[in-house]
Amino acid sequence: MKIVTKSFLFSLLLFMASSTAFAQNQPAAGNVGISASVQGQQINFQLPFWTSESVSIAPIFGLDYREDNFTTLNIGIYPRFYQDIGSDFGAFLGARGLLRYTSPNVGDNETDILIGPTGGGEYYLSEHFSLGVEGQLNFLLNDNGSNRLSTGTAVMATYYF
Repeated sequence: MKIVTKSFLFSLLLFMASSTAFAQNQPAAGNVGISASVQGQQINFQLPFWTSESVSIAPIFGLDYREDNFTTLNIGIYPRFYQDIGSDFGAFLGARGLLRYTSPNVGDNETDILIGPTGGGEYYLSEHFSLGVEGQLNFLLNDNGSNRLSTGTAVMATYYF
């Protein structure tokens, strides 16, 4: 039994050392990427810029067109603060600020503000590509006065240049 335990611990140590040595995929300061995040039927594009090894700031752009119903334009900013969990994975906390301009086919246009904290993780498959998931707490300040608090989940894919 002692031999099995020693072999297991040695194998685990060897695996951890090799993954640390060969998997330095997390972006460095100055890296820029393009990201698409999907949340329900809404898709937003982000341009994450890494200001340091643990901070990225991303402008957000999104368009949602529903024929014979409405068009929504999203513009915002999304800073994220990362904590390394190994060299291939980073957990983050962030804050999202989004201006939503909605133009319905019938009725008045609306300009809403969406703000809230986020948290999630990003897995770096290579030096140039990552997949992630985030949870959100959204507070919508509605133009017509009906404010709303909700939660959300989004998945994202990012290509780093």
